[in-house]
Amino acid sequence: MKSKIVNIVGGILVLLGITSCNSYLEKESFDIITPEQVWKDPKLINGVMVNLYDGLQLEDFNYWYRDAWRLMNASTLSDEAQGSFQKDPMFDNANATYTYEDALFEQKFADRYKLIRNCNDFIAQAEKATSLSDADKSMLLAEARFLRAMHYFTLVKRYGGVPLIDAPQTYDPANLESLMLPRSKEVEIYDFIIKECQEAAAILPVTRDAAAKYRANRGTALALCSRAALYAGSIARYGKVELDGLVGIPSSEANRFFQASYDASSAIIGLKVYSLYNKKADNKTQNYYEIFIKGNGDNGEFIFQKQYNVAGGKGHDWDKRNAPFSYRAGGWGCGVAPTMEMVEEYEYTDGTQGTLKLTDASGKPLRFNNPYDLFAGKDPRLFATIYLPGSPCKGSIMEWRRGVIESDTKRYVATSQPDGGNKVEINGVVYSTSGKDGGADAGDASKTGFYQKKFWDETLTDMNMGKSETPWPVFRLGEIYLNLAEAAMELGKTADALDAVNIIRNRAGIAPLTAISMDKIRHERKVELAFEGHRFWDMKRWRIAHLDVQQGGLNGFSGSALYPWYDIRDGKYIFEKGTNTPKQKRIFLEKNYYGKINADDMNSNPKLVQNPGYTN
Repeated sequence: MKSKIVNIVGGILVLLGITSCNSYLEKESFDIITPEQVWKDPKLINGVMVNLYDGLQLEDFNYWYRDAWRLMNASTLSDEAQGSFQKDPMFDNANATYTYEDALFEQKFADRYKLIRNCNDFIAQAEKATSLSDADKSMLLAEARFLRAMHYFTLVKRYGGVPLIDAPQTYDPANLESLMLPRSKEVEIYDFIIKECQEAAAILPVTRDAAAKYRANRGTALALCSRAALYAGSIARYGKVELDGLVGIPSSEANRFFQASYDASSAIIGLKVYSLYNKKADNKTQNYYEIFIKGNGDNGEFIFQKQYNVAGGKGHDWDKRNAPFSYRAGGWGCGVAPTMEMVEEYEYTDGTQGTLKLTDASGKPLRFNNPYDLFAGKDPRLFATIYLPGSPCKGSIMEWRRGVIESDTKRYVATSQPDGGNKVEINGVVYSTSGKDGGADAGDASKTGFYQKKFWDETLTDMNMGKSETPWPVFRLGEIYLNLAEAAMELGKTADALDAVNIIRNRAGIAPLTAISMDKIRHERKVELAFEGHRFWDMKRWRIAHLDVQQGGLNGFSGSALYPWYDIRDGKYIFEKGTNTPKQKRIFLEKNYYGKINADDMNSNPKLVQNPGYTN
């Protein structure tokens, strides 16, 4: 046991999201503190708790599959976006297809269970600590149980049932088999997570003081319960049970989980601590954009967030990796490129379908003075989430042009990224065939005509790695309303579902719905939570990812572009849909709903059973 506690104390004692962590750690030299000393000093015990937070796997700005330059994250692996670079394995043009990988977003058991065991050890030691008051002890234990539940949620949504270890294990070299536990059923893991969250929520405070405001509170535990129970309900309703329940949940359990999600969501709203951000109600685009900007994490809507601090060496790279081409300040940038399909998900403010109007009734291209005019009347969230051709940005505009038109029979298309030339002389006048932010199917710039705006900091002046401080919303109230709507719909509470969705639409500035359906709830979730890491996992839990793209799935999806053409004859723009962007079409197999358990994990524990469709 002592060796485990030494590892905790000697680790990185930095609480993700606590800008005031020095008030816990101060200047103590932890490398000379013994385990016995730790549990005699409440300040040091809180230091250990800080370290437990550091082990959370949050799918935030720095969360990429394999190397960051591959641009594979939960957005580009869904139907929200593609990666701009033409790099192996997903976004190059060398092969016809990309098959979703067996180890996608892998969490090795050997790595994750170290952190779970740290939580177990903390709980065991804290329960015995005489230096803590009963109230402080109860609070810390609830906090540790929430963190442990977060670790199990990270695992269960990837692998289904996993070994359930909820108490310290004693290492005995003569009896290693005692450490090797079989996988529990998936339903048992979700039940464990929900129970831990419910019991932690009953103890954790509704709010925290300023020094601990980024630590888990009652709303945080309820939010994990809301999300996890919703996942479990969906898997029960739409999935299938295999391996005697190691993966999949019986359909008879669906309503029980949906009710747990509904109750947790209702409880959060009932706390009346959180509210949808609406300080710029007269400017719905700016209002929605401000939810996600630097310095605005304490906006009343975020329930649990990850804060960053450049001065403390805890910045992130999002702005550098995702800057539109002309804003890169030298290299990188251009990362996530939203697709035209995603842009068209955003309805018009009157509630009509969001398909862009590129032609008139006769099929003749409509002509626009400014590319931005094409998007007039669209959902304000679109303008706050995605940079469009003509979007204002940092005192300039986003320029993405496919080429120029000389006559009905003569066009000049961009052939390189913007700094590669793209010049044509027509009647003595030199024109750029691309915009300053792209237009060709070559190089690093966006191939779709769009860039991600949500989370991109337009005030940042130091465009280098590790210089971003925009907070990441782990849980926010917008999601909770949509969780409630979905659970309510699954339970037949259509009035509650309609009310919850319309609360979100009202804040967004779009016409309310008069009737509700599951498709409309899923649509609202896609646009409200775009690029926040939800869509990929939603498609998996709804069991739609393996469907053909025409059925709303990922099979055959590569993503389309919007091609603005500049006509030199009248100085106007026309638009076409580009379907030949050099991106691989995708193949999502049914086995991909669960990941392959790492071979090292399988070899180290003979009691583990591999997931369906995989072999070691």
